[in-house]
Amino acid sequence: MKNKKIVTYSLLAHINNTGTLSKGLIEIFIPLAKRAISILNSEGIYSGKNISEIQSKINVLYSIDIPVTVLKLILHKISEEVNDESDNKFLLYKDGAFAIKNYVFTEFDSLIEKKQKEIEEIENLFKQFCEISEIPKADYTSIFTFLEKNKIFISKYLSENTTKSNGNDYSIEAQFVDYFKKIPTVYDRIKDLYLGTIISTYIEYASPKIESDVELLFDTNFIVSLLDLNTPESAHSCRKLISIANHHGYKLTVLIDTIEETVRLLNRRSESFNEYFLTKKINPEDIYNACDRRKLSKTDLEKIADGLSDTLSKEYGIYIIPNTEKYRNIAKFSKEYIALKDYRNNDVAALHDATALYYVRDKRNNKKYKSFDRVPCWFVNNATSSVFNDTENSEKTQKNDYQPEIIKVDILLNILWLSNPNFDSATNGKDISETGLSCLVSSTLIATMPKNAIIKELDDNINKYASEDLSAEQVVRVAKRIANKQIVNLTGLNDLAKEDKEKFIKTLQKEAEKQKEIETKRIAQIENIITELSKETAKARDRNRTAEELKNENQLLKEKLLDSNSKQKSFEVELNVLKQKELKRAENELKQKLEDFYNKEIFKWRKRSWIEFAISIIVFSLPILYFLQLTNWNLNQANEVITKLVSNVIISSIISLIGLIFSGVIIKSLFDKYRNHSNIKAFKENLRIPDHLKKP
Repeated sequence: MKNKKIVTYSLLAHINNTGTLSKGLIEIFIPLAKRAISILNSEGIYSGKNISEIQSKINVLYSIDIPVTVLKLILHKISEEVNDESDNKFLLYKDGAFAIKNYVFTEFDSLIEKKQKEIEEIENLFKQFCEISEIPKADYTSIFTFLEKNKIFISKYLSENTTKSNGNDYSIEAQFVDYFKKIPTVYDRIKDLYLGTIISTYIEYASPKIESDVELLFDTNFIVSLLDLNTPESAHSCRKLISIANHHGYKLTVLIDTIEETVRLLNRRSESFNEYFLTKKINPEDIYNACDRRKLSKTDLEKIADGLSDTLSKEYGIYIIPNTEKYRNIAKFSKEYIALKDYRNNDVAALHDATALYYVRDKRNNKKYKSFDRVPCWFVNNATSSVFNDTENSEKTQKNDYQPEIIKVDILLNILWLSNPNFDSATNGKDISETGLSCLVSSTLIATMPKNAIIKELDDNINKYASEDLSAEQVVRVAKRIANKQIVNLTGLNDLAKEDKEKFIKTLQKEAEKQKEIETKRIAQIENIITELSKETAKARDRNRTAEELKNENQLLKEKLLDSNSKQKSFEVELNVLKQKELKRAENELKQKLEDFYNKEIFKWRKRSWIEFAISIIVFSLPILYFLQLTNWNLNQANEVITKLVSNVIISSIISLIGLIFSGVIIKSLFDKYRNHSNIKAFKENLRIPDHLKKP
């Protein structure tokens, strides 16, 4: 069987996706061991001196090496499951010997054949994709070695053996995966293969325990991703890690230096916000690209920078470490700082990274750890590449059997999921494969891109010399060719812009036309491929329909026909219930509208009385204010004048009459409109109700 290991990856993902895994990921490997025992039995092997014989068979069948201690646990589970008082199909003895009797397990035989065929189809799709994209055969290998790339990084942390990198440039493979995101039938298979590679690390390397006394120190790129100013997948991964870390009681920290560096970065981007177009289209991890995707303005970016400290502490519970001078002073004279200066081309950024490294070492008490689960502090980043991230560089700068200070967020997320895949229903295998694969594709594509400075220079040259001769669509196509490494000599292109404007424009137009032809051809051929894939899937489905399944389908059809009358009646009852509900809803809605109408009219009715009341108060108040003004606001004198005036019979009668009108008419009117319910009811009954509020 070809690609046995790849088929195993697909099989592991299938078992994970269809099972409950109440006892953890070890359950995924039980069916594989069952099948190995069954095949040994069918080959006439009924006993063995040691379970290493079963281990060897598993290795032959699946190309994975299950440690003896783990295999013993799996075999004990199988023995407990298949044996009973009357029949012992598989016995495991204390000395490691075993016995098999009439043990048959064929559950996954047809599934394995199906997975093999699917893998061959993916491999053929990849070859056709490369041909369509005009990529020479010498420039690509296999899509499956690319999918194993993340496994290599995980093994770096979980294995005590030196692990070699499986290659450097997988940009073509990443392009293939990225393109087929649009086609779920294919992309789901690729995701399953990726998930299978992650699950296989669980059994091949020691699964770490979850400790609570761990500190995670976050880098600038992690903070930028957490704010959703990177790719959506990066934001999801970083936020998911925060959620898991909080669940386990981890301490989440960030240096004040990191805050300052992030704020400087965001402010620099806001200052040059409208200057660059290519960067937005080429680099999916660039802040400009995220702003373009999220429709953020320059002002939005500045607001994010201003509120950064509050956002991290209040929304995500990240503690900001204010005093870092001790670590910065050590870092200034370190070999790490010298190495980082050459790599980063930015002394401030290099010093920040070196400071963070020495902070982590201090939190580790300057001890070196071999076991992942004993490490008390990690420097977590989300960078595409780093002088300390790269496997080859790590092997040069430190012994590979010691844990490094730095870990990428997607690797840490995978390891934590492997440790306890069922702690959170929101974090499952599909979630891990979706975000992990997207991050792997994104980081692979970014790693091979030209430097930002060269892209920005090209952007400037297009604006200067070709803005009137190139459409936005053509510039986007040129950006795609740069992102896909189909234009590699950007420096030469920039030089050409200064030397020969016409040739520069024609070169870009020619590249845009090439991309258009490839896209047209790719769409046409991919549609044909998908059509053929659908036909094959339909044929396979028809072939797999057994006579028993057809018999069951016929029986179900008969039952449906016999039950059709009762279902029709049930449907009519449900329909009547729905109608009644709808009528009730319409009635309540009309009732509410009518009530609103009454309230509005009553408000107007009462408003008139309040106006009369206000006028009366003003009429009473004006004479009093007049006499106060006349006596220079002397209350005693004003009182004497008013008393003398009231003693006049005519004026006294007028005041009494006004008081009677006020209390007997105006106050009574307000009372009747609020307290006299029969009066209110009569008012409502005399109102003319609009036609649209009347009952039909």
